[in-house]
Amino acid sequence: MGPLTYRALSPAIRNMAINHLISVREIKKMQIQNFFHERYGDINVLSKNPLVVQSLPRFSNAFRAGGFEDSSYKQVDTYYGPLLEHFLRQYGYNNMFLVDTDGNICFGVKRDEYIGTNLKTGEYSSFSIGEVFKEGLNNIKFSDLTWCEEAKDFIFMAAAPVYDLTNKLLGTVIVEVPYSRIDIILAQRDGLGDTGEIYIVGEDHFMRSKSRFISQNTILKLEINTEATRDALRGNTDVNVVKDYRNIPVLSAYTSLENLRDVTWVLLVEIDVKEAFYPVLILKTNLIIISTVISVITAVYLYFTLRRRYSANTHLEPS
Repeated sequence: MGPLTYRALSPAIRNMAINHLISVREIKKMQIQNFFHERYGDINVLSKNPLVVQSLPRFSNAFRAGGFEDSSYKQVDTYYGPLLEHFLRQYGYNNMFLVDTDGNICFGVKRDEYIGTNLKTGEYSSFSIGEVFKEGLNNIKFSDLTWCEEAKDFIFMAAAPVYDLTNKLLGTVIVEVPYSRIDIILAQRDGLGDTGEIYIVGEDHFMRSKSRFISQNTILKLEINTEATRDALRGNTDVNVVKDYRNIPVLSAYTSLENLRDVTWVLLVEIDVKEAFYPVLILKTNLIIISTVISVITAVYLYFTLRRRYSANTHLEPS
């Protein structure tokens, strides 16, 4: 009965662990894809907002006329600045920039190192903000993760073209989206036990999230070139037992993140094999213990039964 019970229950318990990991993977995948979809919608709506459409050419003209210290610029800033700052808080961005068609960053809610520079010819033209500006003149564009010195954290850059009522291109609006919004999604590991982990890897095989097992920062620093990441980057979705970046056997549920448009990421939900299949080990151990106890009891019973029969037969034999 022991082997029969183990053969019947073991696959069912394993499937429960696998199905749970798949459920977590699909929920996190949906949450991350929805996050990007909502941010695309936000930047698209923001670029069409009358406040942005009206203020961008005014900031640009005042900046060209006399720079940030000119009275005409201060007048425009006094009127539009607080309203644009309200949008910054409402959307939860780190910062917001208005850039004219010539590449001049003529406004920023927060004054950082980018303000007043030119994204076509200046020192930041080859940075993430310069790349999203160039693409953002035509379409909505998102960057991959990049470090923000002002916020002391990683951010996404997002840009969208701004047109006036006659469909004339005025420039772009650029926002800094905090990485912490993604980090909150990945940090929720309910049901993954002590060794469960959820993380993201980019097409360059470097982490786009923090490792729960490494105290140092791993974003854009730790290369993950495992069997699971390679298969996921090929566009496959699966669950397998593989060795993770710590060289420990894990049950890994992985998938590519679709509809992110401008970034190629894969999502991995993993848990150590020992923990994932621990109920199977407990079942096997308990069955061995029960079988051993039953065998010992049976052996003892047979021993004393046969001994009594042998003694009875000995007494019945003629002397």
